[in-house]
Amino acid sequence: MALYVRQLSDEERTTIQRLTHSQTAPVRLAARAWIIKLSAAGETVPAIARRLDGGAKTVRVWIRRFNADGVAALDDAPRPGRPRTYDEDARSRVIAKARSLPPKPENGALPPTCHWTLDRLSEELAEDGLPIKRSQIRRILKAEHLKWQKPRTWLESDDPHFAEKRGRSLTSTPTRRRAAP
Repeated sequence: MALYVRQLSDEERTTIQRLTHSQTAPVRLAARAWIIKLSAAGETVPAIARRLDGGAKTVRVWIRRFNADGVAALDDAPRPGRPRTYDEDARSRVIAKARSLPPKPENGALPPTCHWTLDRLSEELAEDGLPIKRSQIRRILKAEHLKWQKPRTWLESDDPHFAEKRGRSLTSTPTRRRAAP
């Protein structure tokens, strides 16, 4: 028994036509749309396979999927993959911690910074009961489009008399001459 695509609706026909002539659609999606278009035109599975330089089994798979679920079936099906190591609650805790300000260290343990680093986030989360590696933190923050900083300790000083000790700026640094207008 020959396998053909079911009767297409006007909307499905328009979508298939658009996909077969698209310059920006993924190639795999356009190839699947061609299978459906040729089958709707009355071509048999072996003829479509020869014309598109593919396998008859592949053509049958896409025709069956289209007949069952329509145009949406032409997209890739979700793949199982490895389950996430950290659940949504843990990911939310990492994101919330990264969006907050880092705590000021007591007793001068570390110089204060105004931004999180991956190492500081990892240490703070471990203290809060969520041991997580910096590479995982990096992946989570990158997926959320959050930025982190490299360690910089020059932003603030612990010394209350820092401004007085520093004094005025050096006059040995030459000023830049302005360019002629």
